[in-house]
Amino acid sequence: MKRLTLLVVAVAAIWAGWWFLQAQQTRSAVDGWFADRRAEGWTAEYADLSVRGFPNRVDVTLTEPRLVDPESGFRWQAPFLQSLRLVYKPGHHIVAFPETMTLGQTLIEAEGLRASIVEEDGIIARANAEAVVLNLAGPERSVALAGVTAALSTVPGLPDTYRIGLSADAVAGQDRPGPSQGAADGLDVQAEIRFDRPWRLAEAAAQRPQPTAIDLRLMQYQVDAVLLKLAGTLTVDAAGRGDGELMLRAENWRSLLDQAREGGQLPQALADAIEEGLALYSRLTGNGQALDVTLRFDEGRVMLGPIPLGEGPLLRLP
Repeated sequence: MKRLTLLVVAVAAIWAGWWFLQAQQTRSAVDGWFADRRAEGWTAEYADLSVRGFPNRVDVTLTEPRLVDPESGFRWQAPFLQSLRLVYKPGHHIVAFPETMTLGQTLIEAEGLRASIVEEDGIIARANAEAVVLNLAGPERSVALAGVTAALSTVPGLPDTYRIGLSADAVAGQDRPGPSQGAADGLDVQAEIRFDRPWRLAEAAAQRPQPTAIDLRLMQYQVDAVLLKLAGTLTVDAAGRGDGELMLRAENWRSLLDQAREGGQLPQALADAIEEGLALYSRLTGNGQALDVTLRFDEGRVMLGPIPLGEGPLLRLP
């Protein structure tokens, strides 16, 4: 019995020592990361750093973290940020976010926002995120989402390529497209994106990989009777300009024009002319109720057939 007691005490002492070693290494890694950002010219600070969770977890809590990169314009701050993991699963992190935080000039208000991240050999192998409610309020527009889920995972044998999925049960906002205010029926995105290098958790905020190719399997957005679908492939240059084609299908597209007409966003005469032209085009390409068009990207410029639509968005992460 005495030997058993000594064995239990020895094992407990070894485990406690192992936990305190991991806790100290974690604290040093966080401190070092913030110091590296400051050495690069960032504002990188926090009010407090605590490491708890003994005996089975290593829970890191940052109080009032704030990051500002003057070169890229990246800004983020929050009341707190938590990273939780089990001692015996060092590559699996659970991240808990506060109800409010700021990214750039956008105020983020969330309910139940959390993420799970799994690393393999320092590379993010897969990640999942969810939120019951996610509200984004910027200086010019705002959007509210409910039932949000997102996931990414590396493609086997291609550590720089990720399969990405995003869905929301409902979307609302003054600037969202649709025939009426209120909640959309749903949003779903499925894509495969190749980056210029694999994603690493330790580098994600400082040196973000940039997309080089996008295979948009499907982006589907349904609101009331309107259904929008977008699919296609793009290559992306170092400046973020896209080249390729995206196929757009709009079902019950007349409802969109009705909303623009009733809301005064399009003059009556112009809306009627657009509707007449699109109706002719849709009858030539389909049944008149659905509109199928090809958006062609050429060094970032977007064309609808021979009609130039202007510069497309830069496909770069800030």
